Amino acid sequence: MAKEFNIDDYQYVEEHIDFSQWLQAYQPQPNEFLPEARLSGLLLEHEGEQWVQVMKTPAHHIWTVFHDDQGKLLMRNGYQVRGRIGYVLCKNMHNAHGTIFVDGLIPEMLEHRILEDH
Repeated sequence: MAKEFNIDDYQYVEEHIDFSQWLQAYQPQPNEFLPEARLSGLLLEHEGEQWVQVMKTPAHHIWTVFHDDQGKLLMRNGYQVRGRIGYVLCKNMHNAHGTIFVDGLIPEMLEHRILEDH
């Protein structure tokens, strides 16, 4: 039996976490196609094999790195097209019924390596 959606019971949640909390909580996975990818080897581009991998991944494991309308670098849970730079796939799933913004990203992080090579 299908359960009806009741808008009165729905609670939209928006939260903010810092980058180090995000790293620990969601465990981002390295870009297996391009180890030297931007954002410390985590960012998947929206083309070719990398894009196919993003599209095969369940939405609750996808995070989008993007620029907002003012050019600020942001990351949020889920799939987004507008302003996208790329995507990060994480081992742990996020709450798809709300928005989680990752605070503390700066443009230099796109070209910086923050994870050790194994």
